[in-house]
Amino acid sequence: MISVALAEIRIHWARFIAVGIGIALAAGFVASTLIISSSLQTSLKDSVGHTFSESDLVVIPSQDVFVNGQEVAPVTEPLEQVDGVDTVAVNARTTTTGRGQSFSESSFALTPAPADPDLDTFTITEGTRPESITDLVLDAETAQELGASIGDEIRFSVDSVSLGPEDDSMPVYRGPSQSNTMFTVVGLAEMGSGPATTGTHRALTTSASYQEYFAQEGDVVAIQVTLDDGADPAAVLTRLQATIDDSDLRGSLEALSVADAIDVKAERLSGGNDVITSLLLVFAGISVIVAILVVSNTFSVIVAGRRRELALLRCLGASRLQLYGSVVTEGTVVGLFGSVLGVAVGAGFSFCLAAVAQRIWPNEFAYLSLHIPLSSLFIGIVVGVLLTVLATIRPARSAIAVTPLEALQPFDEALAPSRHNSLRHIIGWSSIGLGIVTLIASLLLVESSPVWILGGALGGVLLVFGIVLCSEVIIPPIVAAIGDLAFGPFGIPGRLATLNTLRNRRRTAATATALVIGVTLVATILIGGMSTKATLSFGLDQRYPVDIAVPLDSTLDRDTVDGVRDIAGVEAVVVAHRAEVLSDEGDVTPELYVIDPDSAQTVLSEGAAAPVPGKVLVPSDYDAESISVKGLTEVTIAVAKAGESSQVFFTTPDVGNDLGVSATSTAVLVKVDAGASVAEIFRIQQDIAEELDVTSDEVGGSAVARGEYSEFIDVLLIVAVALLFVAVLIALLGVSNTVSLSVIERRRENSLLRALGLSISQLRSLLALESTLISSVSALIGLCLGGGLGIVGTRLITNDFSEQLIVDWSLPATLGILFVAILAGLLSALAPARRAARLSPVEGLKQEN
Repeated sequence: MISVALAEIRIHWARFIAVGIGIALAAGFVASTLIISSSLQTSLKDSVGHTFSESDLVVIPSQDVFVNGQEVAPVTEPLEQVDGVDTVAVNARTTTTGRGQSFSESSFALTPAPADPDLDTFTITEGTRPESITDLVLDAETAQELGASIGDEIRFSVDSVSLGPEDDSMPVYRGPSQSNTMFTVVGLAEMGSGPATTGTHRALTTSASYQEYFAQEGDVVAIQVTLDDGADPAAVLTRLQATIDDSDLRGSLEALSVADAIDVKAERLSGGNDVITSLLLVFAGISVIVAILVVSNTFSVIVAGRRRELALLRCLGASRLQLYGSVVTEGTVVGLFGSVLGVAVGAGFSFCLAAVAQRIWPNEFAYLSLHIPLSSLFIGIVVGVLLTVLATIRPARSAIAVTPLEALQPFDEALAPSRHNSLRHIIGWSSIGLGIVTLIASLLLVESSPVWILGGALGGVLLVFGIVLCSEVIIPPIVAAIGDLAFGPFGIPGRLATLNTLRNRRRTAATATALVIGVTLVATILIGGMSTKATLSFGLDQRYPVDIAVPLDSTLDRDTVDGVRDIAGVEAVVVAHRAEVLSDEGDVTPELYVIDPDSAQTVLSEGAAAPVPGKVLVPSDYDAESISVKGLTEVTIAVAKAGESSQVFFTTPDVGNDLGVSATSTAVLVKVDAGASVAEIFRIQQDIAEELDVTSDEVGGSAVARGEYSEFIDVLLIVAVALLFVAVLIALLGVSNTVSLSVIERRRENSLLRALGLSISQLRSLLALESTLISSVSALIGLCLGGGLGIVGTRLITNDFSEQLIVDWSLPATLGILFVAILAGLLSALAPARRAARLSPVEGLKQEN
């Protein structure tokens, strides 16, 4: 029977093309995910290994422990005095902002250069190593990007701190306490790359400079240790750990070999990679599920079309087991070819993706190198073959479900009524009911516990699962109703297209279900993401009704305020005074701004309550009737409860006079244009920081926060929809394959219609309308279901942040999805319609099914 299966594939290879493509997409997706994950992990280890390449032993912070330069300074000298140790160098890093002559502001990852040049993991390409406390060495790519060169001065905002006595390994110099310090670029270096410093510019200072200005805010990455010639690494490692355990950092640091340190650091840094891999595998799993539905439906159609052939084999002596094995063998062979093709394409796609990522984001992915393990290729092939075998089980069972005599009767299986599986439908309707109840319960009880967010997710899964099980009952009536309504004007082709979709309800339901799953997930993520963004924006405006606020410790002249006001995109600017809230019920102490009501109306968000003279404006759910505040004096003031501004309180100048607010405790409040985009908000943030001579981190407010999470959500939406496109594409291939096989199955019928007067254009319209009806109705069902689940998800996620739900159901996105479904339906009918049109009525009526 193996030879029969191979002959069937060879003769009717065209029937298996779409099946193979669907399998290739699913297997390629799995293989690509594993290849990308392996490449990230390998590249991560190589990057960490480069950092420790000049060390003999390494001391690193323990898991979830952060140690700054101040804390580690007292232990460096005892470590250097351990028998067998030659040198000790602290590898630390802090992220700060600086301004130069050729750029306004930029983020820098600053690290100290080792006191011993033998421990350098960078290469000076121009200039010298840093020697003075204000010397700076820039990464060569950083210098090129910023337009900086040797001799340029860069100003960093620093806080000078007093530390313990200086030592040889990391001497401490005491400098003046100041907020800004100028550093001079003395060299350029090739510093390599790594995931911990992606997206930032890199620079080196002396160990003394780092300890003086940056150690308090930075984190120690590792303490690198070199050994004396002939020293036993294992013995020294034990003595190092004993020295650490005798210090105040007992339990915070652990001494390891270089190999062990690389493994540990790579494992800790790979947390983000693990999340990415898990996310990709989830989407790959969705694609596999959709592929199983498509392959199962396609094989069901193929087996139904060979019903008489299989019965003849039974008459010739083939057993049920042989027929079963023949169908499964066909699936295995097609699955193997499709999987091999998909894995090969997936490997090529991974290579292209890595190249594109390094070209578009050279800083973020400079450390990435492609690694293709054989296990990834093998798993991809196995997944493809297994999904095909699983998908062919049901068609194989149907191939042996009838006796030879029954199969040889002149009976059109396509016209046979579907036999409903009662148990399947009972489980399906129960799942739908339980899913709806769980969703309703989650909406009602989420205020009591955030655990009900997971309950909502479970309810959504149960609902979709139940609809899939009951698709044979749910989808065909909807298809018929929409077909009668929408395709009536197309005359006979429209009516025939609607009837053809109902001839085999199981096939129509299975074809549509795959597309419903894909579109449902796309709509859930798209509508849910956009609604979440809109709801969070509304809630943020209510909690913090100031677009941009910049706290200052100085007075402002009119020219500076006018400079902020003249920035493009700024609608209004007000200078307010600040006071301190001493008593508050929240986790975060809010700011208190002293501002007159008229000025407040110009800068506060729409709908925000106005300050009340003589009182402190607090949110409406504030429990106390008074509040303690402090300026130059402490005063208890009555409160006025209105609005939802919980992160910032307001009061009027008369209260400010009673407090005696300091003339230098000021804040610049800015309202930006309502239509400002995310990019414009960040540009305004940078311009304000430059105008007020502060860092961009000090320029905050609801607009900045809104821009940050809007950008994050937009990226997630793009990535998620792009990944789900694979599942949708597989489902559309299923629609095309179903129509193609229907043409083969209905050759005699189509020829008879041609003989009765149906024109070639009408026949083509018939097939196009049939394909379009299935795809468009599936997309419509998926949009409605996914949109509803997205809205429910938005309410559950944003329940604690906003009392009002803002639904952002994008009409262009909805119409775009429907348009793509309709277009895909039309395109999927082109090849079948051409095949049907080429067959003459006389030749078609001669052929046997």
